[in-house]
Amino acid sequence: MEVYPHVLIVLMPKVNADDQLNLLIRTQFGNWPKEHLAQIYSSGDTCEHGDYFSYYYQLQSCDRFLGVVFNRLRSGVLEMVVMNSVEEQKNAKSYNLLIRLIKVIKKRFGEWLICSGLWEVIFHVRLSTSMATFVREFKPDLIYCQGYSLGFVTLPMLIAKRFNIPICFQTTDDWPSYTYNSFPMGSILRHRTRQLVSRATLRMAFGEKMQRLYKRRYGESFDVTYHLDDPMRFLMSSGSKIEQEIIIKQHRIVYTGSLALRRYEALQDLLAAVKIMKNNSIEIQIDVYCSGIPKDLPIELLDASEIVFYPLPSHEEIPKVLSTASVLFLPESFNVAQKMIEYSISSKAHLYMMSGQPILVYGPEYSGTVEYAVRMGWGVVVSKRSVLLLKAALRELLDSEQRKCQIRLNAQECIQRYHNLKVGQNLFLNLLKGIVHSKEKSIVK
Repeated sequence: MEVYPHVLIVLMPKVNADDQLNLLIRTQFGNWPKEHLAQIYSSGDTCEHGDYFSYYYQLQSCDRFLGVVFNRLRSGVLEMVVMNSVEEQKNAKSYNLLIRLIKVIKKRFGEWLICSGLWEVIFHVRLSTSMATFVREFKPDLIYCQGYSLGFVTLPMLIAKRFNIPICFQTTDDWPSYTYNSFPMGSILRHRTRQLVSRATLRMAFGEKMQRLYKRRYGESFDVTYHLDDPMRFLMSSGSKIEQEIIIKQHRIVYTGSLALRRYEALQDLLAAVKIMKNNSIEIQIDVYCSGIPKDLPIELLDASEIVFYPLPSHEEIPKVLSTASVLFLPESFNVAQKMIEYSISSKAHLYMMSGQPILVYGPEYSGTVEYAVRMGWGVVVSKRSVLLLKAALRELLDSEQRKCQIRLNAQECIQRYHNLKVGQNLFLNLLKGIVHSKEKSIVK
């Protein structure tokens, strides 16, 4: 019988049962008994998605210096930056220009305040009596964390020091290089991150490119991980509950995911390419399944007849959505800082591969996702911003059966090599068990 450690997950967003966040957590811990998992989190406490773990603790006012003031400030700022829901946007397609301008200004101010890191320094986290009681009663064997903010870099170390628990640190992109980057708080975060990496017993990077960078930067060893899923879900997708009234035209381009990091600019280029092809009597519909509509999304995208916005499908529904597409669109922005996308791999890449459909990757060559697609050949890549190049690549994917077949074969090889669910889960379990055993041996000595 397999033995599973008790893991305390210290992570900003709550890991729910069926939302689109934290798929990595749910796949890696998919075989774990839920009573062996607990989480300390700060946001995402909603009833509609259900609980995934057996035990949760949400940060309270007592867990921060001047926590009452912080919570009041935070609620107002989050309202400024939160994306509009797809349904909300459908009911008010083009805002009055003045209202839209006010929303954009508020959004930019809210983003500035969050990105500055100032409130993470002023309202710093602390290990309160109630949090300590939660940890003591759960009795974790180890702490799993990802960082991403000063508070959630610091908190795992506070808990580990108090209870003498080993830390597993995993990251999916190079957030220490760009978080709070334009402010003095950035140097504080990077110093604290270096402490966390040094304090961790087990360290995991996403992909070999990030592994090389982190080993060079921190002078520590890192194991490599990738996103995981079960390809059989895509072979059995006919039972999906996705609404059937979607009108599928002759060709259908599908994008799923977030429109953050200015990914909507790639949609603008795709729309321009589609309009050119429409003039040549090639009918194409662009279906965008997204987690929300940015308040500054260009109006031309909202009003375009060629684009339809849908809410993000559930994890169970996504195989049907992807497998019915003519082409899957995987963009990264050409206009965000290089360090924000250089070492990250899209959480949709492996799902796109498993669908068996042709993939069009659009973004700068330094993007981790673009580099991965070029290296493994699982998509047609356009690495220069050009509507004409995008149109040519789209035409190739629609017309060339040989090209589509080669992409499919390369994707299958990549899935088996990096994204196999069973292999990945076993590796993850053994790595975590290893640090628990190491601690037990040190205690015996």
